[in-house]
Amino acid sequence: MAGSTFVKELSPYVELHKDVKTGIAWVTDGKTGMGHSAHPNIDSSGSVKGMKKQGYWHKDAVTVTSHGCLYNISSCVVSDAYDEFARQNCTCGGNHKIK
Repeated sequence: MAGSTFVKELSPYVELHKDVKTGIAWVTDGKTGMGHSAHPNIDSSGSVKGMKKQGYWHKDAVTVTSHGCLYNISSCVVSDAYDEFARQNCTCGGNHKIK
């Protein structure tokens, strides 16, 4: 993945990665095929304008692109331990406070 750096293996098939340019951190779970992050995200082929128009993201949301995803760094959403691990390692400059 261009711009990303493997940081460490958390458990077999579960890895922490970080984008050296944006600071976005994410966990890939090779056992389930899931990706985890502290920030809501969509595939880069998606529409930020559409997410804002539909009310899923605030109209003033700040976004960054990393490894094929668009991240809303104005929001922090943590729903499991891997999301939390990504939050603790993210240095994107966005919101990292849990509500």
